[in-house]
Amino acid sequence: MKTKQKVATKKAATKKKKLRWTEEQVRILKRLHKTRSNAEIAEAVGRDVASVAYKAHSLGLRKGIRRWRQMGRENIRHRWGE
Repeated sequence: MKTKQKVATKKAATKKKKLRWTEEQVRILKRLHKTRSNAEIAEAVGRDVASVAYKAHSLGLRKGIRRWRQMGRENIRHRWGE
């Protein structure tokens, strides 16, 4: 029984507290989302990339066509080199 309590306590101690998005962070996300990568936005708002992607999706934000093309080129360069 004590082993289960230790495991439960350890999990609770290592679990990260989810921070709420501030209004300023949401404004920055909305402003930058169409033209910037999620990594750049994450750095600007102090969040991780997954958090930025999830929040953008939950807000219904979409990347602009120019950004999609640019991401495709970046992906090709990254995979195949230039």
